[in-house]
Amino acid sequence: MGSLLYRYPVESLFTGSSLGNFFTFARLSRETDLKGLWSALDNQFYVGEWTIELKLEDDLLEPTETFFRPESQTTVYCKKDQLVEKQFFIPFQRDNEALVQPSILQSAIYLIRYTNTLHAPVRWVIRHTLTFPAVPSEKFTKQPPVEQTSKLVEIIEREHHCEVTTLGTPAEARIFGSTAKWMRCGSNDKGLTADYSYTVNPGETMEIPFVVAYSPQGVVEASRVFSLCMESRRVLDESVSVYREILSRTEIFTPEPVINRGLQWAKVNSVRVQHQYRLGSGFSNDPPQDIIVVRDLAWYALGSDYVTPEFSKDLLELGERCAFHDDGKLTEYIHGNESPPAKHDYKLNINDDTPLFVAACFHHALTVGAEFTFERAYPSMRRACDYIISQIEDGLVRCHAEGTNVWGICGWRNIVDNYNLTGAVTEVNAECYYALASTASTAHSLGRLGDAERYRSAAERLKSAINSKLISEDTGLYLLNLDNRNVPHADITGDLIFPVMFGVAESPMRERILDKLTDDDMWTPYGSRTVSKFERNYDPDSGCQLMGGLWPNLTAWTAYCIRRQNPEKLVEGMVNIYKLCEPERPVDFVNVVPGEFPERIHGETFVSRGMAMSPWMPPTYLWLGVEGLLGLTCSLEVGTEVNPSIPHEWTWIAVKRLLVQGQQVTAFVYEDCIYSTHPVKSSMPVQLGTLLECECKVNQMFTIALKVGKELLVFAATDREAKDTLTVRDGTHTVRREISLDRGEAVLLRVNSQAEVASSTGSIEYK
Repeated sequence: MGSLLYRYPVESLFTGSSLGNFFTFARLSRETDLKGLWSALDNQFYVGEWTIELKLEDDLLEPTETFFRPESQTTVYCKKDQLVEKQFFIPFQRDNEALVQPSILQSAIYLIRYTNTLHAPVRWVIRHTLTFPAVPSEKFTKQPPVEQTSKLVEIIEREHHCEVTTLGTPAEARIFGSTAKWMRCGSNDKGLTADYSYTVNPGETMEIPFVVAYSPQGVVEASRVFSLCMESRRVLDESVSVYREILSRTEIFTPEPVINRGLQWAKVNSVRVQHQYRLGSGFSNDPPQDIIVVRDLAWYALGSDYVTPEFSKDLLELGERCAFHDDGKLTEYIHGNESPPAKHDYKLNINDDTPLFVAACFHHALTVGAEFTFERAYPSMRRACDYIISQIEDGLVRCHAEGTNVWGICGWRNIVDNYNLTGAVTEVNAECYYALASTASTAHSLGRLGDAERYRSAAERLKSAINSKLISEDTGLYLLNLDNRNVPHADITGDLIFPVMFGVAESPMRERILDKLTDDDMWTPYGSRTVSKFERNYDPDSGCQLMGGLWPNLTAWTAYCIRRQNPEKLVEGMVNIYKLCEPERPVDFVNVVPGEFPERIHGETFVSRGMAMSPWMPPTYLWLGVEGLLGLTCSLEVGTEVNPSIPHEWTWIAVKRLLVQGQQVTAFVYEDCIYSTHPVKSSMPVQLGTLLECECKVNQMFTIALKVGKELLVFAATDREAKDTLTVRDGTHTVRREISLDRGEAVLLRVNSQAEVASSTGSIEYK
């Protein structure tokens, strides 16, 4: 369905993209200047700022438009009708060769392009100003540590490049340069300035690469990386190709274009924060850094399972190796570059990390399997569940902490100053119930019947206790918690979603909770509030917006839970989440970048108050598309089911290359029937077919062609008004069809292939 691209006037933007690969993370300004280059190899910044000024005949060019693509960001600079493009990218590769150091992934590249459309030669000057190694910026919520901003460097000027090493730590090395020599270069102990000058003849196009390559192993290795980057156009094309392959995985298509764009950009955002630390694969909840939070690891894996399942497996194995305490508790976080890593638990005897890790292991084994089978997952699940059982007192899981903020909150809203949420917390108890029940099912499937009965009984007792001891007499809904002094707290918060999500709430309690969470005091045009506006402690901005602001992941959880009874609300929630990622003027919402999911939002003004690119929200959005809209469920008892939750006015939904249980399933739902390349169970009729090659002439439509019996079925759909020519190849025969569709429309063409082919020696044309 074409390329992903956003194009914005520069003055309408607040800041620029965050780009990442396995080793490197970069942040950009709205003018496509580099505002920080960080490495996962050693958790160090290598460049603080890299600003590029462009001149034509001594006239400084002004930035006009910025383009956002998965692999890069580009700003166009102009002088009358003369345009110069400044494109930034970091190489993006996923194969094992790219992980061998020195790697091309240890670099940042600019491509500067100019075409002279005048009738006379033009003098073109490019000025680079680089500051090392780290510089604070008011454009980002995350700032580099003071110990990195205070470092100094030594710079040696060579013929075509500069060698930059950190004073006192010469192994931290950078190479800056290009394919040509600068006109002049100057440097000091904080940075360098280099001017390049070119004469561009009439009609001539020049594209000049500029590279910073780095290594924590010294100048020689950094120089090797630099040499790998000299064919920069080829490196960019390879990066585009790798992103294209990622985007082709689990490609869901619907009548709603906002959701379609959101699901594709969710994959882009997800892989940008996948890093290789010294300990293994991980991602940080606040990049760039090497802190890996177990709670976020677990939520991340639910969506990553459908697009990068190999990364999910590595994440879970990192958790197994490094995040368990001796007694079976999962810690809050570790450092990915610390060996052995210290386990940081804020002195909480239990929080949501432990049950969520079990849930992630169960989900991965169910939906992916492969190397991480149930036999492989079960020991970790059992270990964590044994610890959960040990923390049950008077029927409920209890956290005893008396502190505040992270030292006194055991659930997901754990960064609220002067706030305690411990004792018997409904959120954590619901998650523990699910962990125990999942482990019971796993044990039963493995023939460990004694274990299965033990965990099943523990799960049922816990569920019963939740539904008898954690119900508010005042609201009729679940308590927020029963604190350490057994005082009940009945605050109406988004945390009510957890007993619904994890199977504790039964009807009609489930319906009452979902009605409450979608009332006007909770549900807004941009997502769900964390606390009801009617609560005495409601504040739309305090506590990192956790006391009344919006966190998109909460909206996703609510939308998922309401999918069956109100699919229209599910779709509304998905639109609400992503529409803030593509506003008309991102600067009006402050920390918003086109195509990136913001972390957290003011509860009334809807201004973004956190990271412009949340690292965990993108895979959560993808999970919502797969298990919410598409309705995929995997279970030990039934297997793979597809029962879409789509609005009544939608007659179709489709997916290509859905990664599930080692298969790549392509399927579409059209007028209450599922057509699929692989067997799935459903409440709808299912027809199986063989996938055929199908192409669009101008790539305006989403198409799937299947051979079902003697029939050739061609499904075509679009989320915009479109006209295209489809070509389907069935062996040596070709079928062509011109199709026109309105926005949101789909068509299913049926061709009796044997009859049609028998009457033709080659292709069949339908007009």
